[in-house]
Amino acid sequence: MTAAEIVKAVDGTLLAGDPETVIENICIDSREAGDGSLFVPIIGEKVDAHKFIAQVLDNGAAGVFMSHGDVVDSRKVHIRVKDTVKALGDLAAHYRQKFQMPIVGITGSVGKTSTKEMISAALETGFHIMKTAGNQNSQIGVPLTLFRMEKGQELAVVEMGISEFGEMENLVRFVQPDVAVVTNIGEAHIARFGKKENTLKEKLKIAMNFTEKQRIFLNGDDPLLRRAAGKMKCPVTLFGTSQGCDYRAENIHIQDGKNCFTLVYPEGQEDVVIQQLGLHNVQNALVAIAVAGYFGIEPSTAQKGLTDYAGIPMRQQINHLAHGIKVIDDTYNASPASVKSGVDVLMQLDNPGRKIAVLGDILELGDVSWQCHYDTGTEIAEKNLQIIVTVGQEMKALAKAVIDSGAGIAVCSFDANKEAIQWLLENVSEGDAILVKGSRGMHEEEVVKALRERYGIRS
Repeated sequence: MTAAEIVKAVDGTLLAGDPETVIENICIDSREAGDGSLFVPIIGEKVDAHKFIAQVLDNGAAGVFMSHGDVVDSRKVHIRVKDTVKALGDLAAHYRQKFQMPIVGITGSVGKTSTKEMISAALETGFHIMKTAGNQNSQIGVPLTLFRMEKGQELAVVEMGISEFGEMENLVRFVQPDVAVVTNIGEAHIARFGKKENTLKEKLKIAMNFTEKQRIFLNGDDPLLRRAAGKMKCPVTLFGTSQGCDYRAENIHIQDGKNCFTLVYPEGQEDVVIQQLGLHNVQNALVAIAVAGYFGIEPSTAQKGLTDYAGIPMRQQINHLAHGIKVIDDTYNASPASVKSGVDVLMQLDNPGRKIAVLGDILELGDVSWQCHYDTGTEIAEKNLQIIVTVGQEMKALAKAVIDSGAGIAVCSFDANKEAIQWLLENVSEGDAILVKGSRGMHEEEVVKALRERYGIRS
């Protein structure tokens, strides 16, 4: 795009530079700004990136957005905007209009990234697609994702995450999805939304502009989504293990360390094998095949893409260590639902030793944090775990619930990772299987690193 086109798209003012300057890419990281770049400085809680404007222009950037400050190089494009984040979104919405390719939008309380990856794996068996990199699903990440659209791509799969009221309307304006997927409704960001019903309402806005020509895919195993299905104004496809789901999994079992099930769908049945364990990954596979079917890919073809899908680092990645020790690295983030699914995966591992869950605090639960941790503990106490190791103050509620349950599970509680690591290195035995899980801010990857360094990766 030219600078002049960008100025018009964001309702900005060109303060300096040639309006015919061609912008080839957009970046928010000053280290990535180079020839042809437009640098968008974000004002964060600790750093105002406007201070890097002179630096990025010296390094060759073609131009910058700016909400304050003066022109630092009159030869380069300077575009004044009221709010750089809003301007980034406005520009992304404008850029999206240049492409006719359908976009699959994915939202939900947990599992958005793994669902995005599995849907992409299924769609890649028939199309050249663009997908969200990592988990760039925010008000900043989604626009950056859209700027990766280019000629030759046939479909896009975009993750759309929200944590505040009103954010989904913005994302819908940027993305304009043609197909929507909602994975589940859980406690994530409950401190902001107040209750699950509010979360449901906000998530379903992903289909706020849908007509009879578009479709939303809902998890039929989620009670709130199941009830909402009958109220949608657009066609709905349900996926899950429950009766009445359009794409349903039956005969779920583990074989040779892989998840196997029979897909039952309107036109027939198909045996499916995926490398990822856990019921939630069965649900992910179901919706991936369902979305692929919507775009004309047969389940027999789509499931081949899923069979080859290896998973995402730090998201239930199984490390095979020496002495038969297995460590599930699920340290990217945590919610009550994902803790329970992580424990389910742990219980599915075939190992001769003990099942040990190392759980760090679940953050961002606000006033209901203690109760959410306690309720999660009550549920996982029903599993046949041998040991639960908790890290952090909030996890003490989960530890108390497990003890109160009388399940006979040994519980060890620590304030910090260092203490938990020391205990583990002194107590882990041959053949043990260990789940390591916690919110990103708890840095539970330190536990995985320590175990890998002690026992090594089995060749």
